[in-house]
Amino acid sequence: MVYLVTIALATITCLIGYFLPRFMAQDFYGILLAMIAGVYIGFAVHDGRRRHLILEASVALGFCLLVLLGMWRWPLLIALGYFLHAGWDLLHHPFKLGARVRTWYPPACVVYDVLVGAFIYLHLFR
Repeated sequence: MVYLVTIALATITCLIGYFLPRFMAQDFYGILLAMIAGVYIGFAVHDGRRRHLILEASVALGFCLLVLLGMWRWPLLIALGYFLHAGWDLLHHPFKLGARVRTWYPPACVVYDVLVGAFIYLHLFR
């Protein structure tokens, strides 16, 4: 059930970007990626371990910088960012690196990130 919801959310995300002008779609996907990266900061706050908060905030900052570079200079970095975030999700499952999260969240996020990243690449850069 979680994966059906994830696929539905990815589909809605892709449809929104599909109907936006290209420059707005790039910004939409970029801002969304920065927000997605920030979710793990919330998990780290809930986790309560300072070193995990520092790690998650540092990684989220890295994604924000990647997004800015994608929005300002190299838009392909936004698609790459979704694939990199899928890798970051995989490092969390189950509790391998970073803050503790619900066991269903990282695999669902991997599915979402890969679907949206592939759509961005195919839609905006083919």
